[in-house]
Amino acid sequence: MANRPKRLNALLIAVALAIIGFVTVFYVSQLNKAISENIIGSISEIAAHDKAAIQAYIEICWNDLYEIHDRFISYGCETIQDIEIRMNLECAASDFTHIYILAEDGTVYTDKFVSYSPGNDNVNRSLDFLPYFEDGKERVILRFDDKATGGWLTKESILYGVRLNNYEVDGVKMLALLGISDISSIQDNMVIDSFIKDGNSRGNSFLIDKEGNYIINVNKKIYLNKQDNLYNHLSESADAELTNEEVAQKLNNLETFSFYHTHVEEDERELLYFIPVTEDIDLYFIMSVRDEVFKEQTKTFTTMGMTMLAVSMVTIVSMLLIMMYNQYKTIQATERERSQKEFLSNMSHEIRTPLNGLIGMNHLKMLQIDDEDQKAQMEEWLKKSHSTANYLLSLVNDILDLSKLQAGKVSLVSEPLMLPALIDEVSAMQSDNIKNHGVEYIVETDITEPCIEGDATRIKQILMNIVGNAAKFTPEGKYIKLSVSQEKTDDMHVTTTFRCEDTGIGISPEYIGKIFDSFSQERNRNTNGIKGTGLGMAISKLLANAMGGDITVESELNVGSTFTVTIPALIIKDIPEYLNETAHDNTVSESDLPLDKAGGRPMKILLAEDVDLNAEILLEILAIEGFETAHARNGKEALEMFRNSAIGEFDIILMDMQMPVMDGCTASAEIRKLPREDAESVLIYACTANTFQEDRDMAMKHGMNDFLTKPIDVNVLLKKLGSITK
Repeated sequence: MANRPKRLNALLIAVALAIIGFVTVFYVSQLNKAISENIIGSISEIAAHDKAAIQAYIEICWNDLYEIHDRFISYGCETIQDIEIRMNLECAASDFTHIYILAEDGTVYTDKFVSYSPGNDNVNRSLDFLPYFEDGKERVILRFDDKATGGWLTKESILYGVRLNNYEVDGVKMLALLGISDISSIQDNMVIDSFIKDGNSRGNSFLIDKEGNYIINVNKKIYLNKQDNLYNHLSESADAELTNEEVAQKLNNLETFSFYHTHVEEDERELLYFIPVTEDIDLYFIMSVRDEVFKEQTKTFTTMGMTMLAVSMVTIVSMLLIMMYNQYKTIQATERERSQKEFLSNMSHEIRTPLNGLIGMNHLKMLQIDDEDQKAQMEEWLKKSHSTANYLLSLVNDILDLSKLQAGKVSLVSEPLMLPALIDEVSAMQSDNIKNHGVEYIVETDITEPCIEGDATRIKQILMNIVGNAAKFTPEGKYIKLSVSQEKTDDMHVTTTFRCEDTGIGISPEYIGKIFDSFSQERNRNTNGIKGTGLGMAISKLLANAMGGDITVESELNVGSTFTVTIPALIIKDIPEYLNETAHDNTVSESDLPLDKAGGRPMKILLAEDVDLNAEILLEILAIEGFETAHARNGKEALEMFRNSAIGEFDIILMDMQMPVMDGCTASAEIRKLPREDAESVLIYACTANTFQEDRDMAMKHGMNDFLTKPIDVNVLLKKLGSITK
């Protein structure tokens, strides 16, 4: 007890340190993010400004070409010579260094009174402008240098072009008007250098086309001597965040994006920011900013921010520790009390309701027990009592299952099972109930792997829940269809899909998201009077998940619901012999009972049960079925009765696990140790209200052969006893 405060303090300190660490890391990351966003915001503003300026200038150049064409018409240019004279005059009066007009056959007429056809002109054959308009483009812009072998073009130029519609001069159909200007005309509209410190630029601007070719590149070294394409530059990156293919895809999609890369030769990490000019102008504006800009601003803000953070955190954590210390026990107590109240409230409602019915019917039976005229009514009350008792049993089982599943302690059995037999058993248990309500019950199967490995009991539990729910909420005249199909995932595994479709009342959109919650059941005028614990779907969901599968639901109010369960499993190729049996019923014929294995005397059963009422009922049932019985009231008495019996006198022992004086496990272990030939061969069945896997394991560990849960299903017991006689 003395160490508890120390452990608590250590826990609080650890929590406080964890909080400080988390907040520090979070703060620094958010600070870095904010700084990066601020710098990228600045980049974005510069890029947007430059893009707008470039866009405006390009539009002006295109408009100039359209106006030149208009003047051709207004000045009445009717011959090629008229056009060449006009182009020469326009070139002198505009920002264009050269103006050409392109005929539909590819002939180029220039402002220098020279015309040529690229296919027939050896000197200027590279000046073929026709391909620029073959794809239907109305306007073009591209870098235009090193394209001609003639020396009369400037090395760094921009070509602008506009398509001419229905324009003919002297019988020649003209296709486009072209203008060439010096590259500096666009450079003047860009902030080439940015983020300057001590006279050194740490950011540059570029203009490329969608193929990555540089239109404007401040780095002349890259352009003139080594590279004239962005992709060539990126190919030499050490750690580019995007591949060339990814960059190309984004350019084609006209995305605005950014990423980091490090050039091998320069060994400098930089951010590249891309923004398209417009959809009509197939150009991209790029800004590159060195990583040192981010680091420099981050360092300054981080130092200031961390100092403020440290002071704030010391104050906050100190207050937090004090509050945690004072409130720790109060919070725990409050939460525990709330959980207990919520659980007990739910349990009280769910248990008291059927108990009220049982108590009331028992009272009526006692009042009318001697009245012969009430025999039919008595039988009806007994049926209702039996149904209500089964409901209470299912409620208890559901609560225990839910507790184990939520704690992650459920143990699933992995053993071979025959899927067709399992479906038959579910249908046998549900079909009469469904059909008695005037509802059609349909079963469709497409089973390719009949034998799989799994927990048959748990799978049946899921199917009984969803089919039983469908039966509750499907009115007369409708149908319920259970479909089973399989899909192999590989040679050794298959996924089985169970689909339960009904045409019932459906589920409201408000409730469908809560259907797998504990104690959840929709309440409306359609469901009034329908009984249920509200645990079945929660358990089914947890069981399906525990088996590696899932359960989903689709529903429409007043139309119907479909529950889909998927369960993966191992395929069993070699089907065990015992699974090939065709009998699936839980009853035993008269020929099966009650002779012993040798077919002689009646079987004799030793029942170890400390509760007299339970013993009285079971002994009477066994006697009616023709068994000989003996009764021990505790484990020690059972041990002595077996010790003093004749060899082979008892064929089976039904052993309660929890009894006074000596428990069933200890008694079973002692019986197995007895120095007599039937001590190891006599069958011992655990009969207990303990239903968890660890209880089953405990029984097997102490020498028991099988496990029966209370309340004992008489049909199951008789079937097990019947199998012993064969």
